[in-house]
Amino acid sequence: MGNRYSDIKRGARLQEGLNNYIQYLQSLGTRPSRIGQQGPRNLDKLVFIKPFLIDVEATEVLSAQNTTDGYNQLQTYINGDPQAAVTDNIGTDTLAALPNFRAARVILFLNATRSVTVARSDVTNLEYLKYAGTRYSCAFGATADTDDIMDAFAGIKAATIQALGGTNEICQVSLSRERVSLG
Repeated sequence: MGNRYSDIKRGARLQEGLNNYIQYLQSLGTRPSRIGQQGPRNLDKLVFIKPFLIDVEATEVLSAQNTTDGYNQLQTYINGDPQAAVTDNIGTDTLAALPNFRAARVILFLNATRSVTVARSDVTNLEYLKYAGTRYSCAFGATADTDDIMDAFAGIKAATIQALGGTNEICQVSLSRERVSLG
């Protein structure tokens, strides 16, 4: 019978979090700006890809920004899949300009010890579990016009987990899809 009213108790706690969130949003104008205080994102590696969703000429590629660590950690698994590719060398290809394009990304989170701490949210003042670990991401694209982004991601995910899953307690691989906006 201990769990009988657990949803009601949880609702009261979430209501407190919602009230704190509303106060946070209402005080946005009075808080000092933190823009520029976090330091640079360190996107220091320019990579080249062929998009999945848009047709480009056979000799054209698009560029994306990456961290060197993310590229070094993931490019082997990306290029190991027959439907995905990423390179840091443009070669004889030409760079196509597509201003509202965002490349697909593989996102990898590694935690060797499954260590976790209880943290408190600055926004809602509720506690949550914060996992220690390292996060990498790398842009990737297609190798041919007929390649499917989900098939490519499934191959990259399987290869990454097979290679890194045995040495890490947590090996989470996720996808950020390619985006193209017209405006």
